[in-house]
Amino acid sequence: MKILFCTNTFENVVNGPSKFANYLLEINHRFQHVEIRILTEDISTDSLAQYKNKVFRLDLKLNFHTKTWGFVYRMFPYYQACLKVRAEYMFDMVVFNNAITGIWSAIKFNLPVIGMINDDNSASISWQNFDGSRRWFRHFIFKFFERTAFVFESGIIVNSHFLHDLLSGIYRPEPSKLQILHKGIRINGPRPLQLPSLNAPVKILFVKSDFKRGGLFDLLDALNLLKDISLELQIVGPKLIHKQEVLERNNSANVMINFIGPASEEVVNKLMLKKDFLIIPARQEAFGVANIEALATGLSVITSNVGGIPEVMDSGKNGWMIVPGNPQALAKIIKHAIENPQERLVKQQNGYDFVCQNFSYEQVLNRFLEILEGYKP
Repeated sequence: MKILFCTNTFENVVNGPSKFANYLLEINHRFQHVEIRILTEDISTDSLAQYKNKVFRLDLKLNFHTKTWGFVYRMFPYYQACLKVRAEYMFDMVVFNNAITGIWSAIKFNLPVIGMINDDNSASISWQNFDGSRRWFRHFIFKFFERTAFVFESGIIVNSHFLHDLLSGIYRPEPSKLQILHKGIRINGPRPLQLPSLNAPVKILFVKSDFKRGGLFDLLDALNLLKDISLELQIVGPKLIHKQEVLERNNSANVMINFIGPASEEVVNKLMLKKDFLIIPARQEAFGVANIEALATGLSVITSNVGGIPEVMDSGKNGWMIVPGNPQALAKIIKHAIENPQERLVKQQNGYDFVCQNFSYEQVLNRFLEILEGYKP
């Protein structure tokens, strides 16, 4: 089986889809009967040589007008690039990291085209949550294209049971077209055997580019309620243009904020090793890769019980989950977690074991190929 995987993110590893794309080339070493190549716009010409012709570069530059509708616009240049690649690499099927980008290829190619939907941003748009924003209209249009992807593409892969059930109810595809593939990570650290003392101040990490969706303001409001605890919050993900807005939300002298902004996977992993808690009280989340990464490093996790997060947190056995949008409840949980070290250790160990058993990248690769075998021509 020869696979071509198309992704708009690859070299700049900053989110779940790009992390997934980044370890797919391991398939070439682990499986004798399978080959995979990557087609991406996100790789420099200087980096191509190290991949030994296993990564193809699409020279694609988006401008102000095309960037907003990028996933739709990409349909056509990615299809043309696939045609060029096929002259060199005769693939049996194409997988797109974004299902919308794969629609035109699914229409034109006489071979299986599989798409991936990695979040519920578009599917959850409705007239009930209309706010007149540019973002709402953008995802309203994308919702139409996601529905179209289910019509023309051979299959759609989603990253959680939550997203599977949501899309099944909204788009009503044939059951055989919708598959679940949890995202995975590389697990390098040891299982936590003892609990180190908390830092002074207690060090908290927040990781989410869409900080409002990630519940950052709820977290700040909760920390401001903990007047008797010295706290340090490092914020990773939001663009620097939002720094002042975030800093102005902090009105407590006991909370020190370090606003880092967007950061690489390597930087985030290093930060996790130095922190006491990862806290992302998300208001909306299809899966939550950052929670998995934190559990794999033995970091205590406090999050919310929305979307696919309970699948990662094993319904609370691996950390603490709260109802989102309630800073008072969040503050109580943070205080409880700080004051109960033995409970922290148990949840850290549960989380590490759970990630090893369910979310290692080796398991994800096996499941990925199992899914594709079902669509093989």
